[in-house]
This record gives sequence, C-alpha cells and structure tokens, in this order.
Amino acid sequence: MTGRRIAAAALLLATLALGIYGIGRSLWLDEAWVANSVLQPSLSGMFWYPEWLQSTPPLFLLLVRGTVGLVGTSNAAFRIVPLAFAVVGVGAMIALTRRLLPEPFALLASALLAFHPTAIEYSRTCKQYSAELAMSAVILLALVLCLESPVRRRFVWLCGIFIVALPLAWAAIFLLPGAVIAVWAKSGLRRAFGLASVTSAWLAILYFEFIRQNVAPQLRAFWTSTAKPLSPGLTAVLIFCIVASAIAIFRRNWVQIAALSACLLFAVADLLRLYPAEPRSRLFLLPCFLLVAAAMAQDIWNRTAGNRNWAGVAIALLVIGLGVDAGRKQIRDRKDRPEEDYQGAVALLRRRVSPSDVLLVHASVLEGFRLYAAMDGWRDNHAIIGDTGAPCCARSRNALPHSSRAGDVYADIDRMVPPGFVGRLWLMTSSRPAHWAYIGNDESRLWKSRLAQRGCTVTADTALRNIAITTMDCVEGK
Repeated sequence: MTGRRIAAAALLLATLALGIYGIGRSLWLDEAWVANSVLQPSLSGMFWYPEWLQSTPPLFLLLVRGTVGLVGTSNAAFRIVPLAFAVVGVGAMIALTRRLLPEPFALLASALLAFHPTAIEYSRTCKQYSAELAMSAVILLALVLCLESPVRRRFVWLCGIFIVALPLAWAAIFLLPGAVIAVWAKSGLRRAFGLASVTSAWLAILYFEFIRQNVAPQLRAFWTSTAKPLSPGLTAVLIFCIVASAIAIFRRNWVQIAALSACLLFAVADLLRLYPAEPRSRLFLLPCFLLVAAAMAQDIWNRTAGNRNWAGVAIALLVIGLGVDAGRKQIRDRKDRPEEDYQGAVALLRRRVSPSDVLLVHASVLEGFRLYAAMDGWRDNHAIIGDTGAPCCARSRNALPHSSRAGDVYADIDRMVPPGFVGRLWLMTSSRPAHWAYIGNDESRLWKSRLAQRGCTVTADTALRNIAITTMDCVEGK
C-alpha cells in the first residue's frame, strides 16, 4: 500500500512540476484572446467576446475569471486552472486504472498520460484542453463506480458529472453514447434513458445559450484548411480502436466499449468536419485510449510472459525512464520560453515609442498587444490597428483562409498612414510563417513595401519569439 501511495504521489508531483516549468512565460495568441475575454467587464462580454468567436467552454472561463480575480492578473494566474485540471486528470486516471488493472499496468497507463508531451504543454496553457483530459478520466471513473455498484447514489453522481463536464469540455458528449449503452446493460432502460435525456437537455440549453452565438462558417473553414490526412500512426491507432471495439463487444466489457466508442465517434466527427481532431483536442481521448491499450497489454503479458513477476520491475523502470525523458525534453526544448513573446514586444514598444511616433499593430498580433498593454497599464499607446490579415476567428474581420489581397493591404496602410506623413513608424507584426501561409500573404512585407514606396526606410528590425518589431523613418512623404 505504501508503494502505491508513493507512486501516485510521485506522478502527481511530476505533473505539477512539469506544468509549473514555463508557467510564467508570455501568453501566445490563442491564450491572449481567452485572457482578454476573461478580463471583459461583464459576464456577457466574456461569453460573447466582441472580437473573437468564443469557442472556450463557459465554466472554464468562469473558473479562470474567478482565479484571476482572486490572485491578480499575471501570466501564471491565467494558467492555474489548466494546471489544476492536469493534476485532477492524472489523479482520476490513477484511481480509474487501479480499479480495472493490476498495479504495474495501472501505473504505466497513468504515467503515459502524465508524461505525454501535449498533455504537459496544455497543463500550462490558458486553454480548456487539460480540462477536457480531466473530464474524460473523471467520467470514465464515475461510470466504473456506477457499473460496479449500480445504486441510485452512484447513478446520480454519473449524471451530475456529465452536467458539470459539458460546460467545461464540449468533447464530453462523445462519451455519452457509450455510457448510456453501459448503463442500459447494467441498470436497465429507464436509467439509460434518464442519463441520455438529462444530458441531452442540458447540452441543448448550453447550445442555445453559449454555442450557437459563437459558431460561424469561418470556423469550419479554418478546421478544413488546417486538417491533415491520417498519418500512419493515427491510422494504426484507428485500426487498433476498431479491433479492440470488436473484442470489447464480444467480451461485453462495457467500460472499454464506452471508451472506444468515444474514440470512434470522435474520428467520424473529424471526417465530417464537425469537430477538429488536432493533437490538443485529441487529449480528451487519451485516457480512453490508454485505458484500453493498458488492458490489452496486460492481457497479452499474462498470455505470453514466462515470468509474470518481472512485470512490476520492468514497468517501474520504464515509468522512471519516461519521467526523466519528459523532464529532459522540457529543458532541452526550452519550454520555459514563450511561443509568441507578446509581453516582451509590448514592453519594448512602451520603452521606445515616443508620443510623436506612430505605432501600427497588425491584426495578427492585436490580442496579445491588447492584453499586455492593459496588464502594463499602457493606455495612452495611440496604436493604430490594421484591418487585414486577421487569424481565425475574428468576428468583425475577414479571417478566412487565403483571404489576404495585396490591394486591400495597401489601402489599409494608406488609411493608417496618410499621404505626406513625415516621422517615425513602429510596426508590430507576426513572424509566424504558419499564419502568413494561412491568410495567403506575408503582410508584414507588404506593409514595408508600401511604406518604402512612400519614402520610408527601415532603420531597425527586432525579432522576438514569433513577433517582429520594425522601425521605419519617413523622411520624405509621398
């Protein structure tokens, strides 16, 4: 018992430590608009953020808003909730696997979850994906408890967890069909219908209150444009899930059926372009997949291994190796550095831009600029915001793939910098190649080209992490 507790505590502490590493780095674009929505004066402004489609679930936003209100505004404060959910997810996975698997294989599945590189990254990212991972593990744990002892109290807990999970993780709905089937098999049609109807009614309310107003064609266009064909690895995973589903149905293993049905429904939703299967969104499926994979690994080991006593030793060593490797990669890859250094860019501009200078902020970096200008109290920045080249998914700007047109960019520059201007210009733009590829033009180059035609010359280029600051002197206005 002591060894089990030590192993569980070590995994939870490792999850916490890996998430804390880099928790104070500058927020990047996706985090910045979540943070800006959280900082809106009203709840309605947070749930319907005026600048961007609000794809973040409402309960997650409320928890981040409450945390920031309690501890103050900082990079780390915005990430406390995601980190807490990462710890909850690993804890729930430990409890789940220990009820279904021998200790060595339970430890292995939990460690693979804790040390997964995408899970680590989103444990310190102000997005909902660590909450999705946690809710997946928690729902499966509640389902196991309900199936073990189908008393009324545990069934009510299962329904309640779905009610809490949906406004935290929209992907929780993928677990509902399998859970309904499992409850039907163990507790009868009445309870299965109750779970399905209560959860579906709650989802309908959430849809009309929060989802419908934040859905637009450009969101699906973004998913479609960034979708990638199935890699050999994902193809193998899909085949595994199909084969494992057939085995689980044959054995009437209802927990595995629920877990695998979520994986298959998720894959279908991606193929139909209804829900994006990105690495971060697939975190929701990680507890489902690892649970089934560990169970099958344990079954194979029992059938083939000569000396079963070596399983504990071998897996313990493997888990230690996974943890050491995860920590080494975090340090080697400098995960404490920002993805986009908005904080550094705004601090640099605040120091150097004089009141007579003109500051142009490209739409691709607007959210980060707005966030750190507000956090730094730089209210008199007089920034002029560009209207072209916005990333997905701005409400009031054209943010469709390949929407950039040189003529529109030149006209926008002429709007922001009137003919005959003489003075110093500061340009803050993205330097992420992926963004320029998405909109179809490198608008930072178009900006500089147009201004050069009007007599402006570049005097300094400062490269930060995926952010560019350009200084131009316009001596002879044209």
